[in-house]
Amino acid sequence: MLVRVKFPLQLIGLIAAMLLGVVDAGGTAAAAPASASANENWILLSSNRDGKTRMYSIHEDGLRLSPLYPPGRWLPPVAVSRDGGTIVYGTDPEEYVPKAIFVSRADGSGFHRLIRKGLDPAFSPDGKRLAFTTSSGIWIVGIDGHGLRRLTSGGDLAFDWAPDGKALVFVRSIATNFYGGGRYAIVVKPLRGRAHVLVRTGPNEDDNQELYQPRWSPNGRWIAYFNVEDNRRQNGLTLVRPNGKRRHLVALGRADEEIAEFAWSPDGRWLAFENEAGLNYILPSGKGHKISGHAAGPVVWSPDAKRLAFVVNEAGDIAVAGADGRGLRRLRLGVAARGLMWLPDSSRIAFSGSTGGDPLQVWVVGSDGQGLRRLTNEGTNDVVGRTRLAPVLPPAPPVPATEHVLDARTVTTTSPISALSADGSRVTFAVRPGVTDCEHVVAWAPGSELIRLGNLPAPCPLYGGSITSLALAGSRAAWVSTTFDEDRCGFALMSATLADPTPRDVNVGQIYGGSCESRDIEHLRGDGDLLVFNDNSSHPTWLVQIGVGGRKCGVVFCATLRKGPQASPIDSVSGALIAIRTRTAVSVLDNHGVLVRTFRFTPADVYAARLDGGRLVVARSYTIESYDVATGSQELSRPVPAGYELTDVDDGIAVLRRTDSVILVRLGDGASLRLTPGRAPVLADLEPVGLYYSYATEGSGGRVVFVPRAELLQQLGGGS
Repeated sequence: MLVRVKFPLQLIGLIAAMLLGVVDAGGTAAAAPASASANENWILLSSNRDGKTRMYSIHEDGLRLSPLYPPGRWLPPVAVSRDGGTIVYGTDPEEYVPKAIFVSRADGSGFHRLIRKGLDPAFSPDGKRLAFTTSSGIWIVGIDGHGLRRLTSGGDLAFDWAPDGKALVFVRSIATNFYGGGRYAIVVKPLRGRAHVLVRTGPNEDDNQELYQPRWSPNGRWIAYFNVEDNRRQNGLTLVRPNGKRRHLVALGRADEEIAEFAWSPDGRWLAFENEAGLNYILPSGKGHKISGHAAGPVVWSPDAKRLAFVVNEAGDIAVAGADGRGLRRLRLGVAARGLMWLPDSSRIAFSGSTGGDPLQVWVVGSDGQGLRRLTNEGTNDVVGRTRLAPVLPPAPPVPATEHVLDARTVTTTSPISALSADGSRVTFAVRPGVTDCEHVVAWAPGSELIRLGNLPAPCPLYGGSITSLALAGSRAAWVSTTFDEDRCGFALMSATLADPTPRDVNVGQIYGGSCESRDIEHLRGDGDLLVFNDNSSHPTWLVQIGVGGRKCGVVFCATLRKGPQASPIDSVSGALIAIRTRTAVSVLDNHGVLVRTFRFTPADVYAARLDGGRLVVARSYTIESYDVATGSQELSRPVPAGYELTDVDDGIAVLRRTDSVILVRLGDGASLRLTPGRAPVLADLEPVGLYYSYATEGSGGRVVFVPRAELLQQLGGGS
């Protein structure tokens, strides 16, 4: 005999609260709203500037960037209430794993855990309640933790609130098939009352209910959704009344293919959507026009419903048009935009975007394209929302620089140095990635300030780059950035100058398998005004000079000096000469790629060839040999200390290196000097002004040091 027991609603809510953990053990509830200024706009953003993605608030003028919760927490923001007063935090959308849901006021006060585990939290229109999903269905709860109850059973997803907050529309799975898809229904469920089905869809092999995207019009008169069936003739953007009547198709295409996104205007009069043909707008009747033939990103409407903005995907430009699609204007800002958000006055747009390869920053610009201003300069940042509430926590301190000048001869870094190249009175070095900054290149002249040749500081992405070679020639530097992904690696050759430190693409390629182990992919070398590399994407390989010529390598001017035999691999550059080395021969070319002389060796054991003015210094199995390039005659031979390799020669002094030390050898008399400054890796480059070297320190830091040549000569015995 089945006995039905009826529990009071209050008791059901109490039991659910205990199971889901609606509030913390202490019963914490949201704090009272902070005061808001009608004349202030604060932009809410997520940033990983300190190594962890967390929520911040920044004034629209770019001042007072403040965290919204104390250090030690890193919760991704999910949504901001319509009035900008409350924020919900939860699962990273890319993970889609049920986790605790937290809420706070938009000023950071009243931060507390609301739900122990849930997904897809969304505010009611008045911001007082939250709907979310679990494996058992859709639930609602007050943001103060009260009133928790389950609204629907399991298998209901992709919901949206009615404008009056009294009902939800969602997608229900009503039958499944072998492939994981099946049949679905668009359902409306009042918070109090019975659910009713608006539409039962045909079969669909895709099990992603999110594709249907049901969304209520802001005026409450229509529900729009994508019909996604195996029968393509019925697929497209569809409208239906909340009572299930007047269903009609307004735009053909599948949500996962032809149509990607749509957005209601704030007054509910217009729908803007993107498809393969570009961006369009329509009335609920289905009448409308194309706004732009360009592929578009997500569409955002101005708060006054008079204009819309979207991203032109091929360039990342922002475009603005009237609500009727007229007056289209493309804002060519030189910034590749991603997320867009109108500010409350409907005259300005906040957005996340990047320029010159920088990580995403937060920007503000007028809807007419005037007054562009960058608000952030650290980390990767995304615009999340806006509020009138000033943050309660103090401003965030600047992220400490990963390197700074210690004294006139020394630079200290928070990570070890991975590459070093000097030319004349200046050195460039690559700093390995740390918690707050990816690997990057820095230029320094002793006694002066540091110049960053690279993008704004930010933690590395998931597959961050590694700088494997670096060369400085005059005021231009170039480096190879390599990314590794299981059995394959990709690489990019970048270049920048002291006058224009933004990195520019020179050559992009991809290699596979064992070739990824090479640390000298492009054979990049430089000296004076001559900066060259081997373009391995060509067959045969080309010898190419960067920064001159009439053709483009990537976005940088370049000139091809030589093709075919004796064009690669480059091993050294000095003055107007280039050395091309193989195990059996070294060919010396001039700065136009013309062969000057070829030196052949038996046995085939040449592992380094360095030019020193008009001399060629060759390292073989056990010796260093010096040759006059003009005559081809050998001048001298010196033994190589065991475990050391030749890395540089300048004015008769050779630099021999192993991982933890450097030896300087004066070739004329054999006088030597050993440097063991610190931990490996130890790098060094000798120039006429002196020696630049680097080493790792305890605590995973690094040092770059300059020693004047006069001091080196004194330690070598005072000879010339």
